[in-house]
Amino acid sequence: MKFLSFYSNNEPRLGVQLDSGVLDLQRLNNAELPGTMEALLNGGEEALKRVSEAVAAGEKTHLLDLAEIEYAPVVSNPEKILGVGLNYRKHVLESTTPRPIPEYPVVFAKFKNSLVGHKGKIILNRRSKENDYEAEMAIVIGKRGAYIPKEEAMDHVFGYTLANDVSSRDLQYLSYNQWGMGKTCDTYCPLGPCLVTKDELDGNEIHMIGKLNGEIRQDTNTNDMIFSVEDLVSFCSDLCTLEPGDVILTGTPSGVVHWMPKEEQEWLKPGDVFEVIAEGIGTLSNEVVAG
Repeated sequence: MKFLSFYSNNEPRLGVQLDSGVLDLQRLNNAELPGTMEALLNGGEEALKRVSEAVAAGEKTHLLDLAEIEYAPVVSNPEKILGVGLNYRKHVLESTTPRPIPEYPVVFAKFKNSLVGHKGKIILNRRSKENDYEAEMAIVIGKRGAYIPKEEAMDHVFGYTLANDVSSRDLQYLSYNQWGMGKTCDTYCPLGPCLVTKDELDGNEIHMIGKLNGEIRQDTNTNDMIFSVEDLVSFCSDLCTLEPGDVILTGTPSGVVHWMPKEEQEWLKPGDVFEVIAEGIGTLSNEVVAG
C-alpha cells in the first residue's frame, strides 16, 4: 500500500495513493481511521489493518487528483532523522582519496527543519557555495525498539520512501568535518513522494536513479549498500531508541558532485531540478531556488 502526506488548510493529512487518485482518509468521517501519517505509524498494525479494510470495502468516494495535491514531507514530524554516509561500495571507491570500506555504519543526524515534500523548493543556504545532491532510499520506522537484533529488524520497519540528502560541502568540511552543519540546513531533506509498505518492496533490491535537469547522475541498486536495511536498523537502535516515524537515510550511491574532478564540479544552482526515481516508489522532484 502507498501512503502520502498532503496539505489541507496548511495542515498535513494522510492519503492513500490509488490508481484512480488519492483517498483522503479524514473525509471518510470514520474516527477509527488515522488522519495523519503520525497517527498511522503510531497506530501500528491495527491502524494499517483498518485502512486496508476501508480501501478493500470500496471507500473511494473522496478521491483527490494526484496532480493537484500539495505534497507535505511524507513524514512531517519525526523524532529523529538519522543519515548514513559512505554506504555504497562504488561511492566509497569513487573517492579521489583512497578510503577503506567502513567497518561500521557512518551515522549523522539531520533535523526536521530540513524536511520538504515532493515538488517543494530546495532553498540554498546563503552561506554555502558548494551544495550537492544525494539520491537515497529511506527507511521509515513503524515500531518502537532499542537494541534490536538484526534478525528482528524488519519487525520494526513500516516501509520505504525516497530522500535527497542535500549537502553543503563547504559547511560539511568547515574546520573539522562538521557533517551536521552541512546536512541540516533548511529544506535540505526532501522526502517523498509516498511511503510504500514493506510488504510491497525489498529495500535491499531497489533500482534507484538520481537525475539533475534530466541528466542521469546516479544509477544504482540498493544491493550495492555495504550495510543492509536490517544492519542499519539494528545498528541505529543500539545508538538510540527508534520510534514510529523515525527516518533512516540509507546513504547515496556514486555520482555526487563532491567526488568529481575539481574542473568538472558544478554545484547546485537556482533553477536546477533534482529527481530521485525508484521502482515501486515513484519520483521525488525538487527545484533549487536562491536563499
